[in-house]
Amino acid sequence: MAGADCVLDSLRQMDRHVERMGKATSAQEIVDAVRAYLSSWPPQRVECLQKIDGGWAPFDQYQRPAPVYGTIDILQICTSVHDQRLALSASGMELPQEFLELELFFFIASLMLENLEPDASKVRASKFLPRRERMALAAGR
Repeated sequence: MAGADCVLDSLRQMDRHVERMGKATSAQEIVDAVRAYLSSWPPQRVECLQKIDGGWAPFDQYQRPAPVYGTIDILQICTSVHDQRLALSASGMELPQEFLELELFFFIASLMLENLEPDASKVRASKFLPRRERMALAAGR
């Protein structure tokens, strides 16, 4: 039962940060909420995530959150985690709850950024194109 309690606690915690983002009136408030969310992860959860993520998650080797300075950082993390989930799923790997939670949180954060920064939607949309199309878009083709 301890595992179920841990999952519920982490989802409640994520819910608090999503609620905070929902009340945001600026992109900076979303950035601050994302920083707080990442900082709230205990080292044990990060360690569990790092066993499968291959370095894609936004934590360093000491289980500390990667710096999030602005909206582009959120969009890049969202894209990296999403791409990694697709690759792991395609290989048949079962993903831990922590990984799925992280992807969901960053997806929600990126959607909320779109509401506050219309240009973010263009950047995010281009991030979810297949890699070849993203490269062509970046090259101006």
